[in-house]
Amino acid sequence: MVFIYFVLYGLLGAVTGSFLNVCILRIPENQNFVTGRSHCPACGHILAFYDMVPVLSWLLLKGRCRYCSAPVSIQYPAVELLTASAFLLCLLAKGPGMESALMCMFSSILITAAFIDARHMYIPDGIHILILILSCISLAAGPGPAFLNRLGGSLLAGGFLALVNLLSRGGVGWGDVKLFAASGLLIGAAPAMTALLMGYVIAGLWYAVPLVLGRIGRKTQVPMAPFFAVSLMVCGLWFRQLILWYLGFFR
Repeated sequence: MVFIYFVLYGLLGAVTGSFLNVCILRIPENQNFVTGRSHCPACGHILAFYDMVPVLSWLLLKGRCRYCSAPVSIQYPAVELLTASAFLLCLLAKGPGMESALMCMFSSILITAAFIDARHMYIPDGIHILILILSCISLAAGPGPAFLNRLGGSLLAGGFLALVNLLSRGGVGWGDVKLFAASGLLIGAAPAMTALLMGYVIAGLWYAVPLVLGRIGRKTQVPMAPFFAVSLMVCGLWFRQLILWYLGFFR
């Protein structure tokens, strides 16, 4: 039975990742990502179902379009594999059920936000709305923190980033502010604040070398959603284990 769940979550994650690729490419261009047919961006040829099998089609076609041989971005299999991996991690952390399903949806939203922010330096408002809807479902369904805990997470994390934005005159994007305000309602106060700190630590480590080498400056704007996506997922799935691990250093 465990194997069946692994296969189910993995396949569902890969298929979801395929859809996320469509969202990542079309949402910034204000294109329909629900009903529009998938096509090659180079030649415009409509893709058949066998051209869009997650990961496998890209490998079999050696990363090229079947119809015009134009190179197909490695982003496609990367997002599919990343989403499948995220779904499996949700299964491992929460087990099969409502809580893991909600976290799978949360991970899908975060992956979309991360890739759009990395490419276009902004997070669409639809991302925040989806997280708010997910928070309402979570609150109604039962799993997760109490309402006041969630509200505190939204106000603390979102309010802190909003204050930083105002004091730094735009040093933090409003998209990041809204991302944490919405996510705090889902995962609660302590996980949200921990994720905020962790996201900045990960970003600092990532950009340390480019900063030292002079490839970026201290005031260079960088996308933060990829790092916040990682930290929010880690704290959303393993916050208790993370705290116990940290406290272990003081025993």
